[in-house]
Amino acid sequence: MSKWMMVLATSLLWTNVALAGTTIEGKPKVVFHAEGSPGFLTFDGTTRDLTLKDEGTTLVFTVPMDTVETGIGLRDQHMREKYVETATYPNVVLTLAKDHIQWPEAGTVNGEVTAKFEAHGVELDVPVKYSIKRSKDLYKIKASFPFDTTKHGIEIPTYLGVTIKPAMTADVTVDLRDAS
Repeated sequence: MSKWMMVLATSLLWTNVALAGTTIEGKPKVVFHAEGSPGFLTFDGTTRDLTLKDEGTTLVFTVPMDTVETGIGLRDQHMREKYVETATYPNVVLTLAKDHIQWPEAGTVNGEVTAKFEAHGVELDVPVKYSIKRSKDLYKIKASFPFDTTKHGIEIPTYLGVTIKPAMTADVTVDLRDAS
């Protein structure tokens, strides 16, 4: 086997083995950013309830939407019951292929990967920008991606003359531990 084949085989093996059994460490944070009428209203929906399922070749992150809070109870109730319809669609899910992510052996890497984002029962591709800092077997990740609520079949929220724009972003901060 040539030297280059050995390097390629070693890097592929490292990617698949190094993250086998990945788990969330500490308190993750997910923030959904929304804007209303231009210059009038912006708000965030935030949760620390994020789960991870390592499926071998993919990482599947799930957020129960009933845990997302905006700071106003009535707005949260409207979001859950009327727009996101959490009784029918309780979770949003982001699925990433592990081999499409640049995992640093040391230091920090920045990149972009296409992932699958499912909301309101509709799965679409989204571009995820990320930064991963490695410290021993811990990966400190910051990621962000845009999504359009109308493309997921979610009605555009309007209340008391204020309409929320369908283009939103999600920011995720999570520490992953390599359990292998």
